[in-house]
Amino acid sequence: MPQKNGMATQEPSVEQALALLSVGDAERAATLLRALLREDASDAEAWHAMACVARAGGDAQSAIALAGRAIGLRPEGHFHITLAHALLEQGHAEPARAAANVAVMTTPRDPRAHEAMAAILEAENRVQEAEVALRTALRLRPLDCEKHLSLAAFLARHGRVAEAVQTSEKALRLAPENIFAHNQHAVLLERTGRMREAEPFFAVVATAFPQDAAALANYGAALFAKGDFEQARSLLQDSARRAPDAPETRTNLGLVQMALGALDEAEQELGAALALRKHDARLAVNYGTVLSDLGRRQEAEALFRQVENWEAAEQDRARALFNLGTVLLAEGRFHEGWQAFEARQNLLPAQHTEELPQWDGADTGGSPVLLYAEQGLGDTLQFLRYVEPAVERASILLAVPEGLRSLVAQMESVQAGRVTLLEKGQTARSAGAVACCSLLSLPARLGLDAPYPWAQVFKDAEAGGLSDGGPRIPLRGPGDGAALRSDTKPLRVGLCWAGNPSYRFDRRRSMAPACLAPLADVPGVAFQSLQRDHTGEELSFSVAPLPEGDMLSTARLVAGLDVVITVDTVIAHLAGVLGKPVWLLNRFGGDWRWAEGSTRTLPDGGAENLWYPSLRLFSQPAPGEGNAPWEKPVKAVAEALHKLVKM
Repeated sequence: MPQKNGMATQEPSVEQALALLSVGDAERAATLLRALLREDASDAEAWHAMACVARAGGDAQSAIALAGRAIGLRPEGHFHITLAHALLEQGHAEPARAAANVAVMTTPRDPRAHEAMAAILEAENRVQEAEVALRTALRLRPLDCEKHLSLAAFLARHGRVAEAVQTSEKALRLAPENIFAHNQHAVLLERTGRMREAEPFFAVVATAFPQDAAALANYGAALFAKGDFEQARSLLQDSARRAPDAPETRTNLGLVQMALGALDEAEQELGAALALRKHDARLAVNYGTVLSDLGRRQEAEALFRQVENWEAAEQDRARALFNLGTVLLAEGRFHEGWQAFEARQNLLPAQHTEELPQWDGADTGGSPVLLYAEQGLGDTLQFLRYVEPAVERASILLAVPEGLRSLVAQMESVQAGRVTLLEKGQTARSAGAVACCSLLSLPARLGLDAPYPWAQVFKDAEAGGLSDGGPRIPLRGPGDGAALRSDTKPLRVGLCWAGNPSYRFDRRRSMAPACLAPLADVPGVAFQSLQRDHTGEELSFSVAPLPEGDMLSTARLVAGLDVVITVDTVIAHLAGVLGKPVWLLNRFGGDWRWAEGSTRTLPDGGAENLWYPSLRLFSQPAPGEGNAPWEKPVKAVAEALHKLVKM
């Protein structure tokens, strides 16, 4: 054994060279191999190792020659595997398959031979045969995490993502410490729309690589999907500092800022993302959305119209057209707005419409048409008014969510038998339906441009409909939102301060109960919670809890109140439908139905919402995070309550 400074040194070998190559030191590996070949040019393993070095360096042509020389000296199976890969990299699929076939025949127990064959067959689009080869490799090494990962990646490439997730789960169970396995599993979960479930796996990767911008970005995106906005923002900001030219990171950061209410910061990030990828329709739609929320509707409209002319995925074009529709509706340009609003149908999951054809709004000669609820409960309540004009053109079957059934059963048209409310489990076809239409599509299908005016669609209290037995409080006047006091009893005020937390931008429309503290200073008021799952502990003043029950029981409760104070959720629509004075605490950049386009000016200079004349807006004057944007509108509500109590 050679000596150096009195110490024994290891003889240079092919194994040493391959070890150097495995850690990325191809240059030293090549130097060592050249030395070995100078001493023995007939060393087939050394020539093969040189072929591996060439492949690692991207020189497939040299790898082919070097592997061929090794095979000429000694035709080993693993030499043919390397040759097969190099030939495939050069685009020579058939010669590659011939080489892989030799490897499979000479070393049938070597899973690498079958993996090489799988890669070649997949390149030739012989997918079924490629899968058989991969599964053969897996059977030979059933406890090898890498083999499961290879199969999972293959399945995902060919659209079998659910199977890929199951396979990657097996890989993780075999090697829970394998960071690559965590990352691949997370990516597969993301592809199946299960980003929330991907979060812990992306977290493992980010912990292992805290300086890696991509790892931080993926973890931040998963936290965003879970609703952990502050932590998501911190990670995405860190990632963006490390890789400022990553449009996906800047986009996700912008959406997080938007969800938190930091609209100016969101505009900067989403604008930067679009600047990095100027003709990306998805990024353009995101940027247009924040422009619209900031009140820059002309810029948003122009951008959405541009996207319509771009070569883009159908879903991105549909998003652009739908968002254009909301801009047009916000500005009161209803004719074009309703048509563009229809693009949402391409963005929603398939509806349970029994494969009925879509109704075009034409007279059916009495044949039944199914009208169905499409999205949230608030949307359903708002658009129920269009059932009345629809009855003039067809016999109507109405399907609504179970939580609204008992309330909708109180509609005048249902009570009078002019509209049939489908029973739970009853099909529209069994009732003779020949077509169907979403409630939200009725304005476009019926050709009714302006908002269909509010009318009392539910039975009056005297008729035994919604009354809880308390005194009826008439409206003071259209749009005033105030009620006449008939006695000295406390003013009964309903409160709702939060919507569904699963909505991505709920943080902006909902408020912390503490924001309502100024209302505690108003004397002569009895507060009633309209907030589901409210215990009363979050508020600094006494509020009666909301009893258990469905929307009908809530409606009966609302019918006995003097005024309802609520954020933008179903309670606003319920109070509006009932004609109750409703004071809406509206976020900055609120929904299109509360915008100027749905507002008319009254002779006395006041404003009236075209959807709900009893509604009065108290809007945030500027965007922002947390409780601060709610201070002014809540203070204005408290002052209005003071005035109402004194009447």
